[in-house]
Amino acid sequence: MPLNVLQIIINSALTGSVYALVSIGLTLVYRILKFANFSHAEMVASGAYIGLALNHIAGQSLFISMAGGFAFAGVLGVGSELLVFRPLRRRGAERISLMVASIGLGLVIRHSIQQVWGSRFLWYDLDTEVYVLKLGGAHATLTSIHIVMLVSAVLLVSLVHLFLTRTRLGKAMRATSDSPVLASACGIDVDRVLIWVWFLGAGLAGIGGVLRGADTRLVPQIGWETLLSSFAVVILGGIGNFYGTILAAYILGFAENLGVVALQSLSISTGYRPAIAFIVLIVVLLVRPRGIMGSERD
Repeated sequence: MPLNVLQIIINSALTGSVYALVSIGLTLVYRILKFANFSHAEMVASGAYIGLALNHIAGQSLFISMAGGFAFAGVLGVGSELLVFRPLRRRGAERISLMVASIGLGLVIRHSIQQVWGSRFLWYDLDTEVYVLKLGGAHATLTSIHIVMLVSAVLLVSLVHLFLTRTRLGKAMRATSDSPVLASACGIDVDRVLIWVWFLGAGLAGIGGVLRGADTRLVPQIGWETLLSSFAVVILGGIGNFYGTILAAYILGFAENLGVVALQSLSISTGYRPAIAFIVLIVVLLVRPRGIMGSERD
């Protein structure tokens, strides 16, 4: 069967869009607090399930589900900072302790989701139209949900860029990420900045969860399924580098989808797909240990 490059590109853009939205929060939190937040997976899942509730119970559109997923996951992220991570930091907890705490918090949230919605597969109820895109002699199919995913990702990433570069709070986030101590000495309220970092990062992860769930299906592990690849994205792009993370998300999305085609052509199960991200990661880090856009300081 001939290789459909156009379809691979579209599928890669869809995968990369979800990875980009989920990975932004990981890289923002790590840049400031320097620990791997495994509970970020459940921000993805919580946003997806709240979006599902709005979609089923209130009969709302995908955009309303995205807004609800963003708000709930954002508040959940702030709550985890205020109730778990900030008290631990003030008691002198090390990075490894924060990481372990994030795993425990994630398990609590995941099992809470499972208690409410169960462990079975669930689906969004959306009217989906299928389109055929033709470019030269190639053609590819995409749905109305795919169009929403692509447009939303581009729009949200652009808005985050403008927020970080043009607003006072965004500039305070960048200053805090460079040096929390120096930022505090310059009069920046670091605790307030952290609240917004958690809200923004978790909220975007929630939108990523809504889009992933709307395109596929929901299970309580949906966040975990996305998290490992998102960690690979963060490291590949250069830990803590916002723009490197965005670039790495789409590179990894392309690598995964091309890898799936290769697995199918070799009659190998596509269940090995998650390994592709880490193969790419290892290869890149062997050549450039700091990641694509990582600096010596990082």
